[in-house]
Amino acid sequence: MNIDELIARLRDEGRHETYAPATQADVEKTETALGNELPDSYKRFVSEFSNGAYLFEIQEVSAVGDGNPQIVAIQNIDRIGEGDPDEVIPFREGGETRYGNLVPFGLDANGNEWCFVVDGEPPGHENAVAYLDMSGRKLYGKQSGFTEWLSILVKEQDEVIRSLYGDDVIYDELGLG
Repeated sequence: MNIDELIARLRDEGRHETYAPATQADVEKTETALGNELPDSYKRFVSEFSNGAYLFEIQEVSAVGDGNPQIVAIQNIDRIGEGDPDEVIPFREGGETRYGNLVPFGLDANGNEWCFVVDGEPPGHENAVAYLDMSGRKLYGKQSGFTEWLSILVKEQDEVIRSLYGDDVIYDELGLG
């Protein structure tokens, strides 16, 4: 599914906590603060669907600009266990990136983050995304971009990390309840 189809399904399916869409100025404010362009699909999501949301009442997607009354803007996220930008963070399935290349776009109740991986020029203006386990300092569930991540969420209507891994990873590695 493409981002337009996903937004249409979100409008038709499930219960979501949504807010007024972001303006171009909101997007630019966040991109300027981050020093990085945001993925095109994410910009479409916040500007056409909701500037920050709780999708299916389980998954947060952060806002841009000044945020909204419930969901902070990406550039203002207070990260738990903030690390050195040069800290090497491994991917569970192989490879690595630096902590400074991770831009969180969704937080969970465990203090973990879904992040855009902003190392290099992304193909088609779509950064890979991955789940950062803040206590274990490891990335899980790498997806090609926000659209692929959102497709999993819309299809499963459950936390994406739980849709990607079995109980052995969820409970034993990540320690999620």
